[in-house]
Amino acid sequence: MQLTNQDIQELILAGKTSDKLDEVVLKYFKPRDFINRQHGNTWRELVANLSDTDLIFVFKGLVLLEKELNWIGGSVAGAIWVYGVIQSRGLDKEYKIADFGLRNCDNPWVPFGGSYYGKRTIEDYFSYRTAKASESKVKADRYEKVLRRFEGRKEKRTEAIAELRKLSPEIRGEIRNELIEKYKNSTIVDKLNLIASDSKFSPEYYPVEWITISKDEIDKLPIELVKKLYDKLSTKTKGEWKRFAQELEKLDDGI
Repeated sequence: MQLTNQDIQELILAGKTSDKLDEVVLKYFKPRDFINRQHGNTWRELVANLSDTDLIFVFKGLVLLEKELNWIGGSVAGAIWVYGVIQSRGLDKEYKIADFGLRNCDNPWVPFGGSYYGKRTIEDYFSYRTAKASESKVKADRYEKVLRRFEGRKEKRTEAIAELRKLSPEIRGEIRNELIEKYKNSTIVDKLNLIASDSKFSPEYYPVEWITISKDEIDKLPIELVKKLYDKLSTKTKGEWKRFAQELEKLDDGI
């Protein structure tokens, strides 16, 4: 079904509502929930010639109807596309229209097209955005530090794995059993320090049982040991070693 110019006029009437939507308006729109799932180009074409005032009314009408009639729209809801036109015309520099959308619609994608599940006011939305931007910067800085620390890590790991592959499965099995017996009374930290200090073989040379430990135990490891282990396991890991590396990554501060 197609969005029509009559629909636009009815949306303008709905948007002029200051309190409760008129029953006649609701009756018109109840069977027309498809309106809220139109392509963005359709909306842009039909509202292109509207006055600024009527354009804003269309947006408000969509916001009110989506909530009142429980329309499905999600990230393609009509109010999102119409608000995009409002922004392109520079009509909401103080974000009062956006605030209306936030306060009067439960769809987390309205009005900006990006999901936001916090308190529905423009003040809280921008507080959320500021916090996210700060968090992203921290993550980016951390990533850069990790990259600098990892210089040459791929080459080192490739060499260590190559040394490991020189050993037959039988010999590796014997080594595993010997290590388990030799270090059976050693602490977790002592065993992991042995892995971290090996300049020839990759961590997989050692018994996988040594890293089959709980998250709580991993959280208690010395940070320098965490870094050394993660440096050795940050590429091409599988199975339990990959799980272990992912837990280490969460603790690595990137310094």
